[in-house]
Amino acid sequence: MEIIKKYLNKNYFYVSVIIMGLTSGLIGIFYSLFKNKVFERTTNDFLEGTGVLGAYITESTGKPSETNYFIIGLLISIAFFFIVSFVFSRILNKKYTYTFNLNSFLSIILIFGLVFSSLLINISFVLGLIIFYLSLCLYFISIYLILDKMFKLDFKKKIFALSILLILVIIILVLLKLFV
Repeated sequence: MEIIKKYLNKNYFYVSVIIMGLTSGLIGIFYSLFKNKVFERTTNDFLEGTGVLGAYITESTGKPSETNYFIIGLLISIAFFFIVSFVFSRILNKKYTYTFNLNSFLSIILIFGLVFSSLLINISFVLGLIIFYLSLCLYFISIYLILDKMFKLDFKKKIFALSILLILVIIILVLLKLFV
């Protein structure tokens, strides 16, 4: 807690922007790797045993660009972090830069999870997803602990904040599933 308080008191906004940019970039990379792995698995399952026809279908349909997936993941994660910081600023009655710094400090958990899950997704698709979801759960747990220990919010406000964030994550996942 003391490290977080020192970080917030020094107001390292430029460092927070770098951390958020790194986190968003890693989310874009992970999403690109994830979508390529899903497309590869679906194509292999669909075309298994079709020989020349399978090779023709693979060449003619074309795989979506990794760059598109990267940009989509990057933009969605940037929007997510800005919305989370906005929700924090409303609930905690603090300035936006303060809550942005807090959110960036907490997203360091996601950085480690994204690096490991991006490395492992090519080895084991399921293991990469498990690591990603575990890091996301640790991110939410750390938010809860910060709201509890550092700001001493009552239970209703903590649950309200976490439910808004969870609904936001569910909306993002549903939109990614429907439109991408």
